[in-house]
Amino acid sequence: MRNDVPAAIPLIFFVSGLAAGPFLASPFRASLSIALAAALVLCLRRGDEPARRVRAAGALLLLALGILVFARNASRVERERAVFQRILPDRFVQLEVPLERDWAARDESFVLRSESFLADGEPFDTPIAVYVRFEPPEMDMEATLRAEGFLRQSEWGHYIFSIKAPQLMSYEGRLAWWHPAAWNRALANRLEQHAEANPDEVALAQALLLGRGERLTDEMRDSFRRGGTYHLLVFSALQIAFAAGIIAALLRWLHAPRASDWLLLLFAVLAPLFIGPTASVSRASIGIGLYACSRIAKRPTSLENLWCLAALVRLMLDPRELTDVSFHLTYAGAGALLFIGKPWRQWVDLTGRVRKTPGAVLHHAAATEIAISPLTLFHFNQYTLGGSMLTLAMSPLIFAMLIASSIACAFPAQPVFYAISLLHRLCGMLNALGLSGFHPAPPLGVLIAGSVAALLFLAFLRARKRAVAIALALLLPSGAAVAKSISLRSVDSPLITFFDVGQGDAAAIRSRGGTAVIDTGRGRQILRLLGQRGVRRIDSLFLSHAHPDHCDGIPALIENFDVRAVRVSPRRFRGECATRILAACMSTGTAVHLVRDGDRYAVGDVQLTAVVADLTFRQSPENNASLVLRAEADGRRVLFTGDLEREGEIYLSDQDLKADVLKAGHHGSRTSSSRYLLDVVNPRSAVISCGRRNLFGHPHQSVLDDFAARRIRVWRTDGQGTLDLEIRNGNLYLQPAID
Repeated sequence: MRNDVPAAIPLIFFVSGLAAGPFLASPFRASLSIALAAALVLCLRRGDEPARRVRAAGALLLLALGILVFARNASRVERERAVFQRILPDRFVQLEVPLERDWAARDESFVLRSESFLADGEPFDTPIAVYVRFEPPEMDMEATLRAEGFLRQSEWGHYIFSIKAPQLMSYEGRLAWWHPAAWNRALANRLEQHAEANPDEVALAQALLLGRGERLTDEMRDSFRRGGTYHLLVFSALQIAFAAGIIAALLRWLHAPRASDWLLLLFAVLAPLFIGPTASVSRASIGIGLYACSRIAKRPTSLENLWCLAALVRLMLDPRELTDVSFHLTYAGAGALLFIGKPWRQWVDLTGRVRKTPGAVLHHAAATEIAISPLTLFHFNQYTLGGSMLTLAMSPLIFAMLIASSIACAFPAQPVFYAISLLHRLCGMLNALGLSGFHPAPPLGVLIAGSVAALLFLAFLRARKRAVAIALALLLPSGAAVAKSISLRSVDSPLITFFDVGQGDAAAIRSRGGTAVIDTGRGRQILRLLGQRGVRRIDSLFLSHAHPDHCDGIPALIENFDVRAVRVSPRRFRGECATRILAACMSTGTAVHLVRDGDRYAVGDVQLTAVVADLTFRQSPENNASLVLRAEADGRRVLFTGDLEREGEIYLSDQDLKADVLKAGHHGSRTSSSRYLLDVVNPRSAVISCGRRNLFGHPHQSVLDDFAARRIRVWRTDGQGTLDLEIRNGNLYLQPAID
């Protein structure tokens, strides 16, 4: 049976080559052998149809090409790694970064992101984040940032560059007036003049029209994430599709279809230059460009073939996209509309007449949910039901906001900003209708199996049979995630988890009928980690002290989980983090309790006892005010000390703090885990929560030496990841968790 999507087979073979690349010892030799096999297909199988032999050889050659593209990318990564290893961590590096975006405020610093950079003249085709702790000078039409500073890798392996003083940085070069990036910068600067009076409206206009999302607040982002419509908030395929559709419709209305095709091709080239080299814009531009080329060459193709070809070209240009979450979501969503929803759009009645299927929009929405759900569960441990319907409902509002943003660039009058504000409020009301939550991810093997099966069905089945088969294949990982969630709802014995949240602290205590969380680290990562373990309700959320690396994730946790009570120390609960926690508790009606010395709490079979100092310390008063908790179950004890330092440890050394496992204070800093505390606790094991390659040098070698001298076994989240401590039959079982 002839395949009605012939481009699907080349895509499958090329993706297979990319996926096989890491497992081949010599990619070039493997490519050569595949090419020879293709030649043998042509020479030996003379009885076959020539077209079939050509297709077989072409498929094998694409497999070889996939391996070669992977090998080229791997060699680039290896070269960059070798260059980086030659850079001393305490030596200044000369950095040159193209100015593709604006500076964005993050906590007490500013960050500038770019997709590539030069370090001491060596090119890196890798994203980088440049940080400063002072307000950077405003940009005009400069093209490049030159600076001296320290180049490092973050705990997650991302390149970061820190500039210590304004004198060490400068803007150089000028964007040519005719370059689309200069037009983008000019429009951004024009809107920037009204940012003080209309901060949210300017942020939305810059994000929607110019692809500059640096000014968007976390509240804006979270609102659209909860509704499953975040892709509408930033410049993406939607804006390009709007613009391309208007261009095509206008010129065809003027009876100039050929001009329309050429203009679409020109638009596909200019859009990435105007917005910048973002992946989402590149994907949309590739699709529109291929469509225009097929019309110009008078070889029109189907949308299904166009989907396959666009994915193939994008992977050829950047093989890293194969593991990129936005690539997965973009092509899964579009593919669901084409291969699952579209075949059910029409039906043939008994008389042979073709009729439209009632509720076709619901079919497309269901198809999108089926394809997107396993990916959002896997990448974010989050589901959002109804996001496709909200996308349809909000698209007219976003289009109107896009038009208002265009008017604001030309005529930045206050009524235009009022219109943007009103449209944004309407979007917020719709986003509130979405059903979202955090959930365990499907197992990787099941997700890969379902995706591979869907691709094979796409290539070898047709029409409704293909739609049903693909839908069933994609339901497989979602079903596995549901089964996993059911199995994780309860634990058989007390389980304490020390989460790997980078340079921060977060832990959870689970037992039959109860869950407690102690600290949450920075950002929203704790939401994913708890969702992965099937946690939905938190009986007690304890905060050791109000420092961001312990409390930054608490507001998001309160807003997204069923938190019954927040418990904090009565001393030194102040600052921005404390304010955000109280605001989140007020908005959700969550109770806040002050913990007193000697308070006891039951978490299922686990008993928690609080130890709180009754004075303010002169040195490090916030750290020494940390809430200390002792967890006890089945005769075993675990001690949590927050960021308690030496002065606080000495003060509490007359308490009953003996424990089998010590959660080392202050991430293993030399100011903590003193001999006074170790003499009292006398632990068998110690857990240190710290970030990989952190800038503080945690844990300190002197602390590790003290632990070694006392024969205390050390477990570290920076090297072993998340750690699970199970208390079963009076025994302790501490091991790295499998995430």
